[in-house]
Amino acid sequence: MYDPAAPLRPPVPRPEFNPVATRADWDRMRAEVMADPGAFHGDIAGRNLHWLVDVAGRPAWLSRTEAGQWAGWDAETAAPVVADLGADFAPWTRAFNGDDAPNFRWFEGGRTNAAFNELDRHVLAGHGAETAFIFEGDRWDLAANNGRGAPVDCVYVSRRQLLLEAAKCAVALQRLGLKAGDRIALNMPNVPAQLYWSEGAKRIGVIYTPVFGGFSDKTLSDRIHDAGARIVITADGGYRNAQVVPFKTAYTDPALDNYVPVTVALGLLSERLKGNDLGLSAETSSAMADIVTTALKGEVTVERGDVMRGLGRALAELGKEGLVDAAQSARIRIAIAEALVSTPPRVEAVVVANHTHVPDLVWRDRDVWGHDLTN
Repeated sequence: MYDPAAPLRPPVPRPEFNPVATRADWDRMRAEVMADPGAFHGDIAGRNLHWLVDVAGRPAWLSRTEAGQWAGWDAETAAPVVADLGADFAPWTRAFNGDDAPNFRWFEGGRTNAAFNELDRHVLAGHGAETAFIFEGDRWDLAANNGRGAPVDCVYVSRRQLLLEAAKCAVALQRLGLKAGDRIALNMPNVPAQLYWSEGAKRIGVIYTPVFGGFSDKTLSDRIHDAGARIVITADGGYRNAQVVPFKTAYTDPALDNYVPVTVALGLLSERLKGNDLGLSAETSSAMADIVTTALKGEVTVERGDVMRGLGRALAELGKEGLVDAAQSARIRIAIAEALVSTPPRVEAVVVANHTHVPDLVWRDRDVWGHDLTN
């Protein structure tokens, strides 16, 4: 745990050598890339990333050393591994595939993980005590630091602590039923939990879409649908200019409750218009659905009122043609409104980080506290 009396300070960075010192260096490197992009970038990727490789029947995370060896750690025991794999070994079957340009493919057959390269390997290499990031909250104490002021909340998070929190979030996501290739959405203030959950998602191959906290509930709704997110991770609130800004109630709940994916809305509309109780012919039903579809064109998710306005336009146009009468229009409006109320749930769960301790927070069956999942 972080000890304020003995903060972890990052080491002084070591200057790195820039290989591009002259125009001749640039021209040489460009020529190498053009001649064989796979070899050029493969050399960099082999040295700068760790790859999951089978070594004598056991998985190991390896990268190529300056001496040309492949070294790293056993993927299960974390024991150091130095593998004799030969000078021509590569952890992929094909470094660059340009057969279907411009749909290029890189490092086909290779296996790696962003979270391992960002966290695990540094901790395994003995750098766990180094500071991974420093969190400074938005609230400001004007009297602190001899009157110079300082943030009320200031936390140094080490690489080891970040790894631990990310691993806990990864396990929590798995307990929610997520697996590699699934999608989630993150709509959070700038708090440490944002990094914990995003790193946890990377760790198990879950794709996440981060939605900036200043975006509207409509934008969040669109992004949730576009991503195909199974869960949303948010917070009870955040701080901005010393004021509490709600997140779950201001963005997440409206995004999920007030908006409907256009595809879902049109599906419900078309299905309900076919009902025998409405007395519509197949041609009239199809024409009505087409008019509403045109009214909603270009939208990803819409409010139910948007669908009803499109329906009103359809009823007006078809009414002028004598295809629906006033009584029939009223029945259609009521039927479609009822159908839109019973839309299926947008996501399976909403994970809420307890940051500002908002009192009397509106709670729904889909909601779960993040700390309950990770403790």
